[in-house]
Amino acid sequence: MKKKNTAQVPWDLSIEDEKYKEEPWILKKGKEHVTIERNKHERGKFHLQKDEERKLSLTALQARLTYHQLIEFGYKLRK
Repeated sequence: MKKKNTAQVPWDLSIEDEKYKEEPWILKKGKEHVTIERNKHERGKFHLQKDEERKLSLTALQARLTYHQLIEFGYKLRK
């Protein structure tokens, strides 16, 4: 059974945190990039968009798991 990754994601941090980054959060790998941002119309939901593809609406859990998967796949959070 695979262990769930419960490490923090950027949207867990507040402005006082050392690693705080404003949204949108952009993960890059080579020329590819994935953008994650809060859905301003539906509380607790997120939008995810890869390059110029259409936006996907995700729950908070889906966004968290996807973020950690992207990190495992070699994506890095843009500074």
